[in-house]
Amino acid sequence: MVVKVFDDIELLKVEDIAKALGTHVITIRRYIRSGRLKAQKVGRNYYVSKENFKDFINGGVRGLRPHKEVSRRDT
Repeated sequence: MVVKVFDDIELLKVEDIAKALGTHVITIRRYIRSGRLKAQKVGRNYYVSKENFKDFINGGVRGLRPHKEVSRRDT
């Protein structure tokens, strides 16, 4: 779910980012606390701008590798 703050700023919930990346919400919160993913805290919740999310994805993250499909011959 995208939350619009101003016309040009859209924020994503941590839960939505976790779902998009196929990881747990706690992992995303760790990325935020460590500074790997920039976020804003509003009340008790963290929100990430679409721009920061794109930077995070494009910059890559140590420890996360792109998904590799395995064929039956590889197993």
